[in-house]
Amino acid sequence: MLLALVLGAAPVDHLAADEGAVIRIGILAYRGKTLALTRWSATAKYLSAHIGRPFEIVPVDLDEMADAINTGKLQFTLTNPGNYVSLEARFGASRIATMQTREQGQTRVRYGAVIITRSANSSIQSLQDLKGKSFMAVSPVAFGGFQMAWRELIENGIDPFSDLSDLQFAGFPQDKIIHAVQTGAVDAATVRAETLMRMVEAGTVDLNAFRILNPQHGKGSTLPLSTRLYPEWPFATLRNTPRELATRVAQALLSMPADHPAAQASRTAGWTVPLDYSPVHRLMKTLKIGPYQILRQTSLSAVIKRYAGWIGGITLLLLSLIILNGYISRTNHRLKHAQSVLRNEISERKRSQEALARYRDTLEDEVTKRTEDLEETNRSLEKSRMALRELVKITSAPDLSHEEKLARLLDTGREYFSLPVAVLASIKAGGRQICRVSGDTGLVKNRAGPLSNACVTRLIEHKGEPLDIPDLEQVKNDTCGCRQQGWRNYLGAAVIVDGRIHCTLEFAGTHARESTYSTWDHELLKVMAQWIADEVELQIAHEARQRHQAEFARVSRMNTIGEMAASLAHELNQPLTGAINYCNGCLRMLRDGKNDSETLAIGMQNAVEGATLAADIIRRIREFVQKGDSRQCAVDLNQAVCNVATLVKHEASRHQVKLRLDLDKNLPLVDGDLIQLEQVVLNFIRNGIDAMDAVISGHRILTVTTLHTKGGAVMVSTKDNGEGITDEAMPRIFDAFYTTKADGMGIGLSISRSIIEAHQGNIRARSLSNGGTELLFELPIRPANLS
Repeated sequence: MLLALVLGAAPVDHLAADEGAVIRIGILAYRGKTLALTRWSATAKYLSAHIGRPFEIVPVDLDEMADAINTGKLQFTLTNPGNYVSLEARFGASRIATMQTREQGQTRVRYGAVIITRSANSSIQSLQDLKGKSFMAVSPVAFGGFQMAWRELIENGIDPFSDLSDLQFAGFPQDKIIHAVQTGAVDAATVRAETLMRMVEAGTVDLNAFRILNPQHGKGSTLPLSTRLYPEWPFATLRNTPRELATRVAQALLSMPADHPAAQASRTAGWTVPLDYSPVHRLMKTLKIGPYQILRQTSLSAVIKRYAGWIGGITLLLLSLIILNGYISRTNHRLKHAQSVLRNEISERKRSQEALARYRDTLEDEVTKRTEDLEETNRSLEKSRMALRELVKITSAPDLSHEEKLARLLDTGREYFSLPVAVLASIKAGGRQICRVSGDTGLVKNRAGPLSNACVTRLIEHKGEPLDIPDLEQVKNDTCGCRQQGWRNYLGAAVIVDGRIHCTLEFAGTHARESTYSTWDHELLKVMAQWIADEVELQIAHEARQRHQAEFARVSRMNTIGEMAASLAHELNQPLTGAINYCNGCLRMLRDGKNDSETLAIGMQNAVEGATLAADIIRRIREFVQKGDSRQCAVDLNQAVCNVATLVKHEASRHQVKLRLDLDKNLPLVDGDLIQLEQVVLNFIRNGIDAMDAVISGHRILTVTTLHTKGGAVMVSTKDNGEGITDEAMPRIFDAFYTTKADGMGIGLSISRSIIEAHQGNIRARSLSNGGTELLFELPIRPANLS
């Protein structure tokens, strides 16, 4: 919603007409322009491929970025949160996506900083102990390298510019700041939390050699922190960027997979919807920097300097009033002598007072009326505020499905406008089709909607602006027959998706209204239409991702079957050869005149069994590699294990691996796709077979276990007695394209994780104490009412 509202105000730019113009992205090159180009060029290529327009990375520093924006040379920016807030205030920059990074296997969108000192320095135990000590940071304008820590110091009574004995700014890289603390060159310092942990993981420094000051616990991060968490770098559009281009760029960024080569090159985990940057505003307001630097000009000298002209004018006015007061005093003395003359005017004054009293009564009535109007306005505003709050709650609810959100949005709008019926209808080439009806569905006969297609044409012609008809009786030339259907008032708006009208949002009632709805009501209707458009766009993107995942899984299954081709050829050759031999034997008996019907029947029966076995193997292979939609049904995981064991038994025999099945006979059913779950079991078994190549023949045992756990789930695990997985490789075995095998592709376990997570389960691996590895997954039991 925020993205659509911000981009909706973007002016038309020459770039909209010139499709060949280069689109420039200004990147804050905080570690040098060469590194910035290396890191972000792949992202520019990704956007060029998805948008169909050439994108170019422009590395700039803070001053160069402001100049480039001011001259219109940039269409987008990627900068730190602090600089973004300044650009937002100066140039109207608007965020459309927030960068994601990966932290110890988890995706995160916020980061913080640490304030460190040597653990051997017993004189510094807290931030308050830094008074009179030396301190090092990156730069006064570095958001993560100084300003985060600056706020914590200020709130703990430490002004770094006056209370420290020495404040040094060392610039980049931040590694040298950590080494300065380690060697005792400075008493304390601040860096981004990731920088410290990267050096610890690389073995450059020992974490125990440092003390973390002002430690933050429960902040939703696995890294040590001394500061609050702030949102990651935003990708922002500028005031001169066309709306359509900004929307397409936002969609492309949000659809970038976390493991895409562009994300890997930029050391990110893709992009997410723009976060709330109000924490950055609060930091800058606290420090009185950026857009809030004006707050520093509140001292008496600053006020006098800033408002010297006003103060001089007020002083002159006061002197004039004093002089005037003296003149009035002297005049009063003279007026006392004129009282006798004024007595004749008393009667006239009384009449004037009576007129004033009448005016006062009239004024009181007017004030009362205005007060009532103001109260009515306040009630309308409060009603709108409550409706907006409910809409935000609906659209941001993570546990509601797409259809549930649409249903609640329609119910909320119908209650707000006090109309009995709400309709959402799609606009297609074949005409108008009702998608959902809320309220009194009996009023919508044959689901034809409150207005006919002829009248809805007027709504489409409004191009996004609401169509408000308080009384259909006042509409001339009612040739469509809407009034005859019983409708008397109508309110509707078009829902625009990807630059075209996707559907209509309509409300109607059977009684006429006195007037049209207010401007606030129309704006709320447009907000609802835009939110529905956002939901539709998200649903379309979600369906595209699901199709991509299904195709990727099918390709993986094809690769797996390709690797097993030799084994399957032998598996098929045995029953087919047997069937041919039995048939040939029966033919020879018939040619020799041996009509032993019992022997012939046994031979033909054996031939049929061999051919049936071969057909079953081919059918299982075809089902495993076929492309199709995910089919959710009740699945017996014991049967799935047996199916896969049959498929791989010859490959296990060829590798001299003994396949042992330990199946729970009372295993409950689960909900899922049988083919996809069989693929996970197959990936587990084949990984176990490969892991035991170095084990002595006769000792290669692979155990497949199913179990109904105490936690109300079904578990499937495989245990091998191979060489096991190293501690360094264990956290990454489920990452896409990561493999420890020379000829491996690194997609089997990654796809397995995607399948299990899509089934609301969890997957993990662990090293066994006696050598080898256990791979396992757990799925929730199928609810009893679905059994």
